[in-house]
Amino acid sequence: MTAHKSGDSRVRFGDIIKLARKISKRHRPRVAIAGAADPIVLDVVCDASAQGFAVPILFGKKSDIDSLAKREHLSLGGCEIVDVADATDAARLATQAASSGDADVLMKGNVTTATIMRAALDRDIGIKTDRLMSHVAVFEVEGYDRIMFMSDGGIVIEPDLEQKVEIVKNAISVAHALGVKQPKVALLSSIEIVNTKMRSAVDAAIIAKMADRGQIKGAIVDGPFAFDNAISPQAAKHKGVRSQVAGNADILIVGHADVGNVFYKTLTYFVGKRCKTAGVIVGGMVPMVVVSRADTYEARLNSIAVACILSQADR
Repeated sequence: MTAHKSGDSRVRFGDIIKLARKISKRHRPRVAIAGAADPIVLDVVCDASAQGFAVPILFGKKSDIDSLAKREHLSLGGCEIVDVADATDAARLATQAASSGDADVLMKGNVTTATIMRAALDRDIGIKTDRLMSHVAVFEVEGYDRIMFMSDGGIVIEPDLEQKVEIVKNAISVAHALGVKQPKVALLSSIEIVNTKMRSAVDAAIIAKMADRGQIKGAIVDGPFAFDNAISPQAAKHKGVRSQVAGNADILIVGHADVGNVFYKTLTYFVGKRCKTAGVIVGGMVPMVVVSRADTYEARLNSIAVACILSQADR
């Protein structure tokens, strides 16, 4: 795989961890973890605390949390514990802490995704705003000189045109917060030409034109692109695709959550250790970390770091 150059976008996960530590010197983000009585979750949030970029608020059964910490030789010195036995109550209380301003980041621990999302979207205690909430995956593949982004792979199942525009804007805001000043956004389809019978291609062309007219700012946006000519200069040249984005995309926008989900899990299982990942839900009152059971320890730590940075982006 040939390393690609993309201007000012050569940010890597090592830079993200350093940035998370740096911003914590001004204000250390408080991370509300719903269902903290889990060995992997507890280990990673204690690590984030020890590295100095997060203050964990652990929602769960205190006796279980204390027992796990003792068994795993983890220090809870930098953590706050909220004793709650029921998983639903843990999700609601953690969410309420985030929506009330007592926490800067909301994180799923040992509760189901449905449980934490139900709390997050609750009209009374949730973190939803008038903005669209979407998932942004961040990944760094061996052989490439930078991190890249993909959205949406898990929240908006089948976005319409208006929602796709908001997904693009959310992804751009994440890239900016992580130091990618002028990301190149590729709107993906199965082909790189506008086929009026393919909704993904038509929507991509419309969004690209909207960006040309200044309706989407802070990025270079183009499409449609097939995946190969979005990330490979050789593929773009071979197919005669001429664009500032072609072959050098920083952000990949998919047209359906199924595509994004398969893409992310392909990285996790087929690429494995040659790919570092993170994921965050944005568009709410606070960033939200909803990890998959398949996510590695490193991916979880990276996700917390990204969310902590995003929580401070507007301060």
